Amino acid sequence: MGSVVFTIAIAAPWVGVVVAVLLPASAGTVARAAAWATGTGALAAIAARLLAVLAGQQPPSGGLWAGDAVAVLMLTLVLWLSAVIQMFALRYLRGDLRQRWFAVWANALTGSTVVMVCAGTVVTFTIGWIAAGVSLVFLLHTYGSLPQARQGVRRTGLSFLIADAPLVVAVLVLTLAAGRDIRLAEVGSVSATLPEGIVVAVALLLVVAALGRSAQIPFHRWLPATLSAPTPVSALLHAGVVNAGAILVIRFSPLIAPVAAAMLVIFAAGAATLVYATAVRLVKPDVKGRLVFSTAGQMGFMMMAVGLGAFAAAIFHLIAHALYKSALFLSAGTGVANHAEQRTWPAPEPSPRSRTVAAVLLATALPVAVLVAAKGMLAPQATPASLALLGFVAFTAAVAVAAGLRRSMTAATLTAAAIGLTVLGFSYVAFLGIFEHLITPAASIQPASPWWLLIPAALLLGLELLVNSPRTASRMHSALYARTLAESTVSAPTRIGPARARQKEAV
Repeated sequence: MGSVVFTIAIAAPWVGVVVAVLLPASAGTVARAAAWATGTGALAAIAARLLAVLAGQQPPSGGLWAGDAVAVLMLTLVLWLSAVIQMFALRYLRGDLRQRWFAVWANALTGSTVVMVCAGTVVTFTIGWIAAGVSLVFLLHTYGSLPQARQGVRRTGLSFLIADAPLVVAVLVLTLAAGRDIRLAEVGSVSATLPEGIVVAVALLLVVAALGRSAQIPFHRWLPATLSAPTPVSALLHAGVVNAGAILVIRFSPLIAPVAAAMLVIFAAGAATLVYATAVRLVKPDVKGRLVFSTAGQMGFMMMAVGLGAFAAAIFHLIAHALYKSALFLSAGTGVANHAEQRTWPAPEPSPRSRTVAAVLLATALPVAVLVAAKGMLAPQATPASLALLGFVAFTAAVAVAAGLRRSMTAATLTAAAIGLTVLGFSYVAFLGIFEHLITPAASIQPASPWWLLIPAALLLGLELLVNSPRTASRMHSALYARTLAESTVSAPTRIGPARARQKEAV
């Protein structure tokens, strides 16, 4: 029974594709039927898990599919988010000529992602991975008449083509070495039969594919180029597609994790992207633009966690980011209205030096105290990587709290900060412990040293000090602002007609 329900969950979005293509009805009716098909799959995913728990068994697995904790979590997340976003799109695209197009490719993207996260073999994973990329490119072409949309399609398609080719090569090497399609659980044993140089090369090829899909440096330019996509498309992209890099590394972790060079590359790319995206986000004047670079920074943090070998933390951040960012994109209209109102507010007065010093001291002490207490009470066992990540989380929380207290330090704000940090800190540690229990790490890991976290932390601190103290470093502040503003601008190529070209030549 459980296997039947599990199969229904996997097949549901593809039923939505068939409905969207073949149903002879209005675009609104077609889109609604396709959304309900995906929603049915989400219910089936939960039912499959409940049946497995009641029967005292693991979710169905074998053949092409995996039924481990990662597959079940990702299956449920992808289907539920897709169903919610498609329901939102029913109103957002009501009366739009491209509503049926969106329904077809949104469900194709959902179905491909489901195949990828539930894949039990390397070939099935690769098929789902490539199909998800192709579906996203077609989805970005929803408003293909816009030059910005065509630019986004070109950049995304080219980046995926360059980054996915190494994945295909790596999978070919593994399948040829084994003489067959192999299960992901067998990747480690198959790689053990290969020469060490080949294993390192295959691991690096897989890392390139992961960095490309998650918009990490040097593949970071395709994500900002998708800004012209309609909000439901952006929600699907930021809640699901960009998270795939961590899934790839975790699925192939028996091969990647023992290769120290591959783990260091993952960490370095994630750290560089985090600092870069944080800097650019500060100068973005539009709500969606800030959300895009916020996503890039979050993906950088997620890849840093992967590079440190903290796979459970990466999955937890992946799920939290998907839920949080999809909600932000679906409420982007409200965010625009709030931002327009805030622009009319008077500029805040400069903070006294005494308040700044007090804000920094309190903001440093509160997160550290909360996380230490939560770790000691809820999950006393710790690894160097988990402790380093908690330290980095405490650092980023301290920066955020210090900025807020620097603007307003009253009894009310101090109480709110203390309560908020306590709730968030204990919840974070508790959920992280649950995910560490559910997700089994690779048997052999050569992670990047946790001490490498000091570099992005120092850069982020320097960036914060530079932004908040422009008078002490005006020349550097202006140069950084100009450079990041240029980096945040994505210009579509313009076509010059014959008459305009002759006029320019005459001039």
